[in-house]
Amino acid sequence: MTRLLTVKLRRDVRASWTRFALMVLALAATLTVFGATLFAWSTVGRETRGAYVSTEPASATIVLSRPVDASRLAAIAAQARSRPGVLDATARTQFDTPVEVNGQPRDIPLQVFVAAPDDPMRMVRFDLNRQGSWPTAPGEILLGADDSLALLGAAVGDTVTVTPPGADTPVRLRIAGTVYDPSLAPSPQEQRGHAYLSTASLAGVGQPSTMDQLKIQVAEPGQSEPSRDRAAISAVAGELGGWLQSTQGLAVREIQVPTPYAHPHQWQADVLMLSLLAGAAAALLLAAILVATMLNNLFTQQIPQIGILKAIGARTTRVTRHYLSMTLLVAAAATALALYPAIQIGRGRVQSLLGLLGIQATSLSPSGWAYAATIAAGLTLPPLVALPPLINAGRTTVRAAIDHHGGATTPSRATAALARLGRLRHLDRGLLMAARNTVRRPARFWLSVGLLACAGIVFVTGMSLRSGTRAVEDAKKQQRYWDVEVQLAKSAPPEAATSAARGVAGVDRVEAWTRLPVGVAGPSQLPFTRTYPDQGHGSIAVNTVPADTPRPPPPLLEGRWLTPGETGAVVLNQLVRDRSVPDLGPGDTVRLFIDGTPTAWQIAGIVEEGDTTGGGVYTTPEGIAAATGQPAQVNRLRLITDQHDESTRDTAAATVDRALTTAGIDVENASSVSRTDAASAGHMGPVLLVLLGIALPLGIVGGIGLATTMSANILDRTREFAIMHAVGAPPKAVRRIVTTEGVLLALTSCAVAILPTLALTAILGDGLGNLFGNAPLPYRISIPAVGLWTALSVLGSILATEAAATRASRTTVREALTYL
Repeated sequence: MTRLLTVKLRRDVRASWTRFALMVLALAATLTVFGATLFAWSTVGRETRGAYVSTEPASATIVLSRPVDASRLAAIAAQARSRPGVLDATARTQFDTPVEVNGQPRDIPLQVFVAAPDDPMRMVRFDLNRQGSWPTAPGEILLGADDSLALLGAAVGDTVTVTPPGADTPVRLRIAGTVYDPSLAPSPQEQRGHAYLSTASLAGVGQPSTMDQLKIQVAEPGQSEPSRDRAAISAVAGELGGWLQSTQGLAVREIQVPTPYAHPHQWQADVLMLSLLAGAAAALLLAAILVATMLNNLFTQQIPQIGILKAIGARTTRVTRHYLSMTLLVAAAATALALYPAIQIGRGRVQSLLGLLGIQATSLSPSGWAYAATIAAGLTLPPLVALPPLINAGRTTVRAAIDHHGGATTPSRATAALARLGRLRHLDRGLLMAARNTVRRPARFWLSVGLLACAGIVFVTGMSLRSGTRAVEDAKKQQRYWDVEVQLAKSAPPEAATSAARGVAGVDRVEAWTRLPVGVAGPSQLPFTRTYPDQGHGSIAVNTVPADTPRPPPPLLEGRWLTPGETGAVVLNQLVRDRSVPDLGPGDTVRLFIDGTPTAWQIAGIVEEGDTTGGGVYTTPEGIAAATGQPAQVNRLRLITDQHDESTRDTAAATVDRALTTAGIDVENASSVSRTDAASAGHMGPVLLVLLGIALPLGIVGGIGLATTMSANILDRTREFAIMHAVGAPPKAVRRIVTTEGVLLALTSCAVAILPTLALTAILGDGLGNLFGNAPLPYRISIPAVGLWTALSVLGSILATEAAATRASRTTVREALTYL
């Protein structure tokens, strides 16, 4: 019997080779996507973490309110190394500056990192590329890899002009080489270049050597490796900050403790790959369901053959093993076909994703567990999904095989209900027959509907989330009602700055704002933030809101908004409150450290914002003046032009720069608001990639499943079609019935998908929105996506049933009598 079943297996494969080939291709395609994503995830995670850890990042950075002499801070760092919990310490500083390349100004600012020439570089390290050396010689500077060079339009050997803090005149430095620093986000995403130099380089051009940052690595008691516990790091950094204030007389402006050993965009990589993996896994599951559906149709078609095998002595276990072997053959062939392209596609994804993160890969080879997981998924998932129909086929009795006629043994409730509808007059009999044929086998009906519905759910959900993401971007653009933003190098009197800007042609309105970096803390506490070394991710700033601004306040969660002219009150967004002072709310007292000086404020309200790019803290100009005891000053202007096109914006930015400089006001940067949009797009780009990565593979698999399922659904009704011909049904009527079945199945799947789509859109919108933007995505259902998927489903069902309907319409009575 075993030999007989082996022969049957070979003949079954040969007789239905097109069907088996389609199953293998559908499974291999989705397994390729799944394997490639899994390979890329394993590699990206390993390379990103490894690259960031290789820089030996600081556990915490204590930022002083005033720079001190570099030699004094180096001595303090040496003392700090002997403090409890401090593994290592070093003195550093950094500053932002406008930049000129070969005398030509750039709209892109430059962030410069400075270290002492004798710094051993045991922590916060970077790697030199092929050119340049460390420490930099007097008059030399290093730029951050190729992305900063490209963003600034510079090359090694060019001259850049920068303005260090406290410098009376700009400094000209030669680009001596480039640096690879994987601890920073790529320059295009942040819209600023990165540069590195030593204090010797500045001293060589007459600049003082001062620093304002003490970077430390913290270790657990008895350990020699840096701690990964943020709470423990904060405790040691707080104790060290208190020591600096009490014994060294240094005021602490802020203590920065980012997420330990996590790249600033590590969350992007993790969420991106997990979301893509979820989409790929769903596509693989749909493909397995498709294979199970096609195998179930094959098993149903072979019920008479199973009866013959049972009649000549085949046991249920042997028949089950036979069909299990058939399923494993499909799974093994698909796995073998998918493995190589999955590796190659995975490597391509790794390179693109690491490029997005600014990471240079040391190896593109996937981890061993990724190979094992991919092979295991390919070999085990299809048999598991196909197990129920496989067991049912093996349990078919001889009596059931003899009675088999392609229909259900007992009419289902849906079939009975449709049969009663046949009593109604003027009801189209062809439509009624198509409906009865569609639901007469409930298990097969729901399997086919479920396959199409799953694809439709994820397709419409993905496109709806994409609409939500676009809504976030549109909302941000609408909030940016200004056209040009001017950042001043030093604070200036409001009237002087606004008067000079109003005189520029094309400027319709000028707003004076002040933005100051601050630390936020509760009473008797030091200010802690999650700020990364780029001073952007996780940073907190206070903004003074002009009384006449047209910008509406963010949505209030608690309390109230500011009253024009009031003092002593601030509004926090929910992110700053939750991360800095989670126990405080409206009416409580909070401390803002402005230039290291603590000031007391009352929290007026809590607002909801999707990110902290706006600073996270709001007050009035009068409030800042009262808190600092100084006259009102501004350090940035927002210009609204009479024409909102990009040409007018660029012209106004250049002209206002010259006008302010002529008025004696130093300008750090003046640029169009579109540069902010470019930085935002650089951060939101991965979200769109996630959504497309989820929607497209599942949409493709759904299309394949629609075509194959509808074609297979009529194979077991050959006799039925022949009988219809025998009693006089024309071929056109048979074609219409078969095509209508496919359309009804497609429309049913669309109806079934409605509620799950609404729920999944809400769940994923909340999850992805909070992970990428710290706020849920706006709830949007993409009506065009609903219409498109419905149209594709109906059109696909018509096309999928065309060949099968033609075959059914041409079936003769003689062919039906010979069909088993």
